[in-house]
Amino acid sequence: MASHTARILLACNFRCPFCFAAWHEEEEGAPVPLQDELSGTQWDGYLDGMRAKGNTRLTISGGEPTMHPEILPLIRKARRAGYEAVELQTNGSLLTRDNVRRLAKAGLTHALVSLHSHQPRIFDRITVTKSLFDTVINGIKYFLEAGIIVDVSHVVLSLNVEGLVDYVRFLGTELPGIHEVHLLSMHPEARAKKNMHLWPPLPLVREKLPLMLAEAKRMGVHIRMDSLEGFPMCFAPGHEDQLDLADIVAPSDVFGEELEAFHVIQRKKVQVPTCDSCFFQRACYGFWESYFVIHGTEGIVATPTTDRLEAMYPEVTARNALGPKDLPPEARLVPVRSPERRQIITDDDVNAIPDVWKLRREAAQGVEEETLAEGRLK
Repeated sequence: MASHTARILLACNFRCPFCFAAWHEEEEGAPVPLQDELSGTQWDGYLDGMRAKGNTRLTISGGEPTMHPEILPLIRKARRAGYEAVELQTNGSLLTRDNVRRLAKAGLTHALVSLHSHQPRIFDRITVTKSLFDTVINGIKYFLEAGIIVDVSHVVLSLNVEGLVDYVRFLGTELPGIHEVHLLSMHPEARAKKNMHLWPPLPLVREKLPLMLAEAKRMGVHIRMDSLEGFPMCFAPGHEDQLDLADIVAPSDVFGEELEAFHVIQRKKVQVPTCDSCFFQRACYGFWESYFVIHGTEGIVATPTTDRLEAMYPEVTARNALGPKDLPPEARLVPVRSPERRQIITDDDVNAIPDVWKLRREAAQGVEEETLAEGRLK
């Protein structure tokens, strides 16, 4: 289903320290834009134009889109324009039962709710809020009661990585009706650039993620993780069947004709020498270069080629069978860097980079507990 995302405002009542959508904070002193420039009947032309391009699914995002004064009329207009599905990406903080009923009546079909911890204390620390955990959980339940298809998004951080298995158990027990979990890594953009110490160590992710996936399979909780916005395939040994390569092998199916979002992410990722012997080497861009600069390359482990993987991923197997010069254009990774720029970072490269981020991390670690205790992450 061809999809388009409308980011209708940047304002948000959460202060998640990893937020990549807080672009307005890049310029010091810049005002917080409440909403975009479209309003009233202007939405009609916008939605009709996007439908004419073949989009049948609209994702409404923010900031926190439920703060937008025209959120209900926008949903109604989208359904009248012929969108088969309208998804709302929300932090869930305004989801009273009455508000959910209004959203459902307007024509909302799907929701993606941010839920970065199953523990109220950790939830408060991550979102820099107080006493909103129950509101979000109840909001998810109201969505399910209204017949709306609900996914939850979970960004893996140093603050929640230890609890991945218990998180799945919580979902399976308390929210058994959710459709799937979008498992994400922190993007080094906007506010996250000031909080890169919140990246969990990759060796710890590699330890905890397979346990989470095993528990998810046992509990009947579907995990959606891809190597674009989540973690590379090598972090799920034995559970590759639970992951998704569509973003790499068919990015236009994920992003539509406009691949700029895909390019923006991939320009910031690199492989390491270990990746050369990995089964997924030709279907993976590696991980965030900024992470390797700060934390080093430990944790990346090549996935060996097996009969099981070759049968599971015939597209990757076909790529691996070809020499570099024989690989057809449609089977290559989408080029996002100039040929002269390195796409592989080595340990020597890491050691040669100035320690500015390492010093920042050490300083952040020194004040992190005090800062978190006061409920303010900067």
